[in-house]
Amino acid sequence: MKRPFTLGDLVAFQSTTGRACQGVVIHRIVEKRQPTIFLIECADQRRAFRFENELTLIAAAESDEAAAVPARFEASLASAAFSAVGADA
Repeated sequence: MKRPFTLGDLVAFQSTTGRACQGVVIHRIVEKRQPTIFLIECADQRRAFRFENELTLIAAAESDEAAAVPARFEASLASAAFSAVGADA
């Protein structure tokens, strides 16, 4: 059985054009009736959705999942984007 991928893992995959690509797992989507889907961001900031069986692990994340989220995503998660000013939280 393959090791489950975590956020921050460096993985390799094949693009839709057949080119070999590498990227970092930035999001995981788990559903009951299909394999886990991962959102991968490449070094050139392109993103791709891939099933778990289409990925190959290159390097495991050095930290846990909570700390592995890139810094540019933390700022957007910290603010309540959809609440009105003065709304009860």
